[in-house]
Amino acid sequence: MVLQVCLNGDRDEPGVPRTPHELAAAAAASVAAGASSVHAHPRDPDGQESLAPEDIAAATRALRAAVPGVELSFSTGLWITGGDLEARARAVGGWTEKPDLVSLNLSEEGWRELAGVVRARGIGIEAGIFTTLSARELVESRVDVHRILIEPFTESAEEAIAIGHEIDAVLDAAGSKARRLHHGTGPATWDVIADAAQRGHDIRIGFEDVLTLPDGRRAPDNAALVVEAALRYA
Repeated sequence: MVLQVCLNGDRDEPGVPRTPHELAAAAAASVAAGASSVHAHPRDPDGQESLAPEDIAAATRALRAAVPGVELSFSTGLWITGGDLEARARAVGGWTEKPDLVSLNLSEEGWRELAGVVRARGIGIEAGIFTTLSARELVESRVDVHRILIEPFTESAEEAIAIGHEIDAVLDAAGSKARRLHHGTGPATWDVIADAAQRGHDIRIGFEDVLTLPDGRRAPDNAALVVEAALRYA
C-alpha cells in the first residue's frame, strides 16, 4: 500500500512547510515515519503557490536531496495561475527539473490538454477525481494515468465515503486497473482513509488534508500524522 504524505497544499497556517528547505525537512521526517510518496505545492520566494520553472526546480532539488529515490508529486491546480490555462501549460512545459508525478484535477478546464503536455515531458499523472462524472470522463478519455486520486470535496465523513464507493464502482465497471488513492478533507480525513485502507486502497495524510490527529489534537507536524496513519493502516 502507498502511504503518501501531502505536505502543504495551499495552507498558510503556522508550521505548514513552504520554502524548499522546509519542504525537504518535512519530507525527510515523513518518510522516516513511514511515508512512501511525497506530494507538495511548491511556493515562490513570497510564499505563494507557484508552477514557475525556477520554483519547481528549487523544490525538486531540495526534495530529491532530502528523500532520494522517493516518489515525488506536485500539484498543477489551475488556481495557481489564476485560472489562466495557457500560463499553466507554458509553466509546466518549461520545467527544467521534474517530479515523478503531477496531480491533474479532472474538474478543471483544460485537463486533457495539460495531460498531453505532462506526458510529453515524461511525467506521470495522478488523476484527481471528485465525482462519478469525472470518473466516467477519465475512463472515456483513455488517458494513461499512474494513479487515480479519489478525493470527495466534502467534510462529511459519511458523504465522502459514499462518494468514494460510488467512484470506485464506476471505475470497477469500466475495468480500470489503475491504482487508487483515497483521501479526505478536514474532519472527514481519518474516516475516509480508514475505509480505503480496509478495502486495500492507497491512502494519503498530511497538512494539505487535515491539521489534527485522530483524537482531535493539533498535529505538531506532517510526520506526526504519518506516524498515526502508518500505525493504524500501513
